[in-house]
Amino acid sequence: MTLTAPELNPPAEVRKGDRWIKRRVSTLDAKRDYVEIVKLTTLFHVDEFFVDWAFTHIMCRATTGHSSKAITREGTGKLVNKADNRFDDTSHHFLVWNEWGPGSPQTTRSVDIINALHSKYQKIYPSAFDDQPLWVYVIAWEVAGIAILAREVLGLPELDDKEKEARSIWGHKLAESFTYTDGTPLSDHMPPLETFEDWIDFVHEYESQPWVPDANSTACANAVLDKFEQRHRWLPRSLARALVTTFWHDGQFECNGIARPTRFWRAAAKNYMRVHMVAMQLRPSPKESMVEKMLRETAERGRTLPPIMRASVGAGVESEDSSGGCPMGFGMVDPDKVHP
Repeated sequence: MTLTAPELNPPAEVRKGDRWIKRRVSTLDAKRDYVEIVKLTTLFHVDEFFVDWAFTHIMCRATTGHSSKAITREGTGKLVNKADNRFDDTSHHFLVWNEWGPGSPQTTRSVDIINALHSKYQKIYPSAFDDQPLWVYVIAWEVAGIAILAREVLGLPELDDKEKEARSIWGHKLAESFTYTDGTPLSDHMPPLETFEDWIDFVHEYESQPWVPDANSTACANAVLDKFEQRHRWLPRSLARALVTTFWHDGQFECNGIARPTRFWRAAAKNYMRVHMVAMQLRPSPKESMVEKMLRETAERGRTLPPIMRASVGAGVESEDSSGGCPMGFGMVDPDKVHP
């Protein structure tokens, strides 16, 4: 399955020149074009390493705390048994949301899969789902998390006002699709996060709460860290781990019982990510998003799309065999059975 020219957002004719993305964003309105702005600023100047890096952060954060019991599931959870697949499945959910935006058939299909998984495991592990702020935190991290790390840890420039406004609107719209434990939209339970700075403040407030050691959280964190190291084994192991833990908040160390990196490896990790992120932005504007490239290459090679992409891109189309996973690690199901 591939994207045809009329389906491209933005259209193919505007994708000309080394800095076409910056030029295109300057013509857009945040309130009206928030989906396109988020796509342009998240899915073009990125690579697979960066997506893996971003995934490790959201997974380590979302699984810090008592919610982790529903993810480890007494050692049977996919995150601790097949972490490699979990990387791809969860990353693809995020890619779908950023490619097509809240409310699209593709994102709706993706979130339907997640809502069904939450409903299933809430019956088995009810206490793991009672942390309402965590639900909001996952959305908030998707809205502002990487921007926080870039600005506050790496000292990189903050986002411009248009991108901030677009991301804030995008986050609210995405939250409308998630179903809270009482069956109502998650957006009904969110605090008044009116500005991008409000999202940032919420992230900091959530992370500053008291944390206690939790064995399930430790198992989840080690599974994610170990898999990140394996997927990037060309890096020294200490650097690979420091590329994640250098950016942890204090509560993650307290809850997971994992050692902080040394001063040397913290400095190395910061310098590595600073150079990598700056280099990505200095490259000429790519003509395809990461998702568009994936769809094109899959079609050209005659291959089958990965499960989440196959289910989401084919929303509303009969699928022979699809399965999906939850960004918080709750497992895999057949989305055709979840949402006929």
